[in-house]
Amino acid sequence: MRVEFLLKGHLATYSNCYGILTEKAAIVVDPGKYTTELKDFLVSNADKTRLILITHAHYDHIGGALQLREQTGVKIAIGKNEEFALSDKAYNLSGRFTPAIPAFNADYTIEDEEEFAVGDLTIKAFETPGHTIGGMCYLVDDCLFSGDMLFYQTVGRVDLPGGNITDMKESLDRMMWLFDDEVKVYSGHGEVTTIGHEREYNPYLR
Repeated sequence: MRVEFLLKGHLATYSNCYGILTEKAAIVVDPGKYTTELKDFLVSNADKTRLILITHAHYDHIGGALQLREQTGVKIAIGKNEEFALSDKAYNLSGRFTPAIPAFNADYTIEDEEEFAVGDLTIKAFETPGHTIGGMCYLVDDCLFSGDMLFYQTVGRVDLPGGNITDMKESLDRMMWLFDDEVKVYSGHGEVTTIGHEREYNPYLR
């Protein structure tokens, strides 16, 4: 399995967007804006099972999803309790920092601890409220796509719509209990880290 940055995100503009590629699967995680690079990634892997996978519905993680689906026909998946926000501008902050994102729906919704297959990959989803109401983290092999829950030596905000500090603490505790130190963390912003590094150095996890 190969994981690559398709977009290297910046705060208040768009998120890190990842491409996951295997012999039989091609997945785009959190397309914060539409680019031809994202389209080309999916089109060039049309012989594989493909998916657009969203961790949570803030504008900087969903901004390119609708156009990417329209251009490629690849379906969109998001957490069951987060899908409403794809069409709720007050919640997803669309129009507040960037041009408004047209309302849209997901093709699939995912529940907590659901396992599902994309080609030759098995993905397990974990609902981790705190940054948003129904945000998800996705475990793919030994890689965790954490959205805006967990970053390199810090954690996500709780002061935006759907944020809750108690939920955040519970979700972080759950993540530290569930995942081994060797699990690599691909965050919504910033650099790649590991659960072990965060367990030792993240001040919010001590």
